[in-house]
Amino acid sequence: MEKEINFESWDFKNSNTKEYTHCVNTYPAMMIPPVARRLINLYGKDAKNLIDPFMGSGTSLVEASIVSNIKEVYGFDLNPLAILISRVKTTPLDISKLESNLSIILSNKEQGNIPDFKNIEFWFKPNVIKKLAIIKTAINKIEDENIKNFFLATFSETVRTVSNTRNGEFKLYRMSKESLEKHNPDVMKEFEKLSLKNINGMKEYLSKRIPTKINILNTSSMNELPIKPFSVDLLITSPPYGDSRTTVAYGQFSRLALQWLEYEDVASLDNRLLGGKASKKLEVKINSPILKKVIKKIAEKDEKRAREVLSFYEDFDNCVIQLNKVMAKNSFICFVVGNRTVKGINIPTDKIMTEMFQARGNYKYITTYYRNIPNKRMPRLNCPSNKAGEKSTTMCNEFIFILQKN
Repeated sequence: MEKEINFESWDFKNSNTKEYTHCVNTYPAMMIPPVARRLINLYGKDAKNLIDPFMGSGTSLVEASIVSNIKEVYGFDLNPLAILISRVKTTPLDISKLESNLSIILSNKEQGNIPDFKNIEFWFKPNVIKKLAIIKTAINKIEDENIKNFFLATFSETVRTVSNTRNGEFKLYRMSKESLEKHNPDVMKEFEKLSLKNINGMKEYLSKRIPTKINILNTSSMNELPIKPFSVDLLITSPPYGDSRTTVAYGQFSRLALQWLEYEDVASLDNRLLGGKASKKLEVKINSPILKKVIKKIAEKDEKRAREVLSFYEDFDNCVIQLNKVMAKNSFICFVVGNRTVKGINIPTDKIMTEMFQARGNYKYITTYYRNIPNKRMPRLNCPSNKAGEKSTTMCNEFIFILQKN
């Protein structure tokens, strides 16, 4: 590999990460807009299209849709909440229609059916449940599907902020008894505040958006992608970390919102994502010498954890196979990854993934950028072993590695 270079700081500590429709909904471990923007400027000057195979909340899609040369964008994700948010963030909407529908929603008094899901009263106070049901009833009456989705996305964020969860974390934890006693959210005001914020973000987005074809699909990138072979010019993405128990639990974060939106099979979402189920055998068939060494070291301490780690890279290898089919010659691949530590052993995901792509196709390594993560929401110390007194640092930096297909 070539020596790592410094373009300039990638921390973007004082940057506005909520401009345009990026303000719509918080999402776990999202790629911040300035990173996607700089990657597009550096490696997408001649690109006509872009793919994000782990789309999340659609950061790269929004950024691509405000660049004049990119005409088509593809985004894929298994999380239905990610699909909803990304579609809302990339769909131009009439501001006057948003404002008039907001007034109708806020004046509604009718309460429809309350979703029937386990522990709803554990996660929401009775009055909060009642108010959320009133808002959802009004939203469901909106005939324009895109306008309805806009307010459903806002509703999903309201669900999170008025729930009994500790909002400073992505995993589902209930507030302490003391905090719960003081917790008395004004649901209508919260929904109104978030709606006005999102409408303002849409106004900003409309002033910058270029006519761009947006293709968003609720599917895994492990499956064959509905894209013409060897046609994609630029890939920008931030994949999942691969262990929802000790890092980012996308399913847990999304669960309450998806249950209010009445999606099915919500509880199993984390198990269906990359690395959701441990490998049955501890056999590394992937052509990555670094991965083989890492798995061996982890297995010496804990075979089960080694199989869990391996399963993520096995699933990711299926994604590499599919992505290699659609990436064009001379196309650039930009991955933003965090390098985890398991059982005290650092996993250099950036180097492992580079080897995996090079094993599946003719890819030239370009460089790696190092980024500190300011204002990280995950605790800087966690206890993955669940043993008292044993602490491990969480990922407080990211590696942005660039490849080019020859």
